[in-house]
Amino acid sequence: MPKINHLTAREILDSRSDPTIEVVLTLDDGSFGVASVPSGAHTGSEEAMVLRDADPNRYFGKGVLSAVKKVNEDIAKVLLGQELTDQQTLDNTLIKLDNTPNKSRLGANSILGVSMAAAKAIAYSKKIPLYRYISNISANLQPLKIPTPVFNMINGGKHGAGNLDFQEFHIIPVRSTTYAATLQTSVEIYQTIKRLLARRGAIHSVGDEGGFAPNLFTNLDALEILSEAIAECHKKPSVDVELGLDIASNTFFKDGRYTIKDRSSPMDTPDFIEYLRDLNKQYNLRLLEDALNWEDWKGWETLTTDLGSQLTVVGDDLLLTNKARIVKAIAEKACNGAVIKPIEAGTVSETIDILNQVKKAGWKVVITHRSGETNDTFIADFAVGVGADYAKFGAPSRGERVAKYNRFLIIESELGS
Repeated sequence: MPKINHLTAREILDSRSDPTIEVVLTLDDGSFGVASVPSGAHTGSEEAMVLRDADPNRYFGKGVLSAVKKVNEDIAKVLLGQELTDQQTLDNTLIKLDNTPNKSRLGANSILGVSMAAAKAIAYSKKIPLYRYISNISANLQPLKIPTPVFNMINGGKHGAGNLDFQEFHIIPVRSTTYAATLQTSVEIYQTIKRLLARRGAIHSVGDEGGFAPNLFTNLDALEILSEAIAECHKKPSVDVELGLDIASNTFFKDGRYTIKDRSSPMDTPDFIEYLRDLNKQYNLRLLEDALNWEDWKGWETLTTDLGSQLTVVGDDLLLTNKARIVKAIAEKACNGAVIKPIEAGTVSETIDILNQVKKAGWKVVITHRSGETNDTFIADFAVGVGADYAKFGAPSRGERVAKYNRFLIIESELGS
């Protein structure tokens, strides 16, 4: 078995110009892995903790030199010279070394960086593509394929610069041919949206995830623009290309009510669910993510009972890739789809364990990037390897997003269309 003979980390920048960590792990057979770790705009209290310096004199407290030091000293001291036998053994070593329930001693960014770099190094050593290695360790017995891409075309909420309440407005092409053809369709729609916004005189700056951040009056205006762009590209809305939403309702939930520009007064949970029912009747949504406040368990159950047979009710902030929350959500039938993010779990193995639990429940799996991304394409290989239903990497714009979509092109050519 090859041994780890080099492990180092450095501070780099993510797509929001915030510091993040890059890890390099080398084996004595010449194999190596390089991994950089993304981060989100906001984090939940029950997800693995990202370690930052909190030094106000560097990057407004967001530096990660402390996380770099944890890799170069604490983790390297334990791993150097050790055989890299398998992913689970390595990840268990990292978990034991941290010895906290939320990765707070070493940091989820430090731990995941090492875990991802190790996965790449093992795949390199075995002379197999990373997605094949991920498939093997996740016990995915299904034929490998490219997940259905979910393109975030318009950004609102915390990811946008405009005045929209909802965080993400998606197009989801119905796969009938190749992924390459799907990507072409999506790019053409993206460019058409740009022209439509310009025609309306709307501001069309670009948000954190590459989608346009326009100055529109209501959230429905954004959905109308998506539908119009789809039609202008000679596709049928709800037939050839479907729509999806990441509501991110926590951002406009206050004092038990939901306040959005589409309604003149705040709505309680039953009223907001009724609003979402009407929205689905009008636009035939495929995915509805984070539609309700993350602690409104009863509301989630009602929403899934009402709409779960028509679309996928997806939990992100509700679940936080947290095993305990997912167990509760399965028991209470709170949703029927889950966003999975490795950085929220902390290691590759823990992410796979949680994901397999979701699949066992019969839910749809959405593998997702973060709003603060890097050019690392690990998540694309991971989505293919675990057999995800959907992959959400943002708009087909900005290098850190396009890198993932381009990686899918390479994987498709290797798998065969």
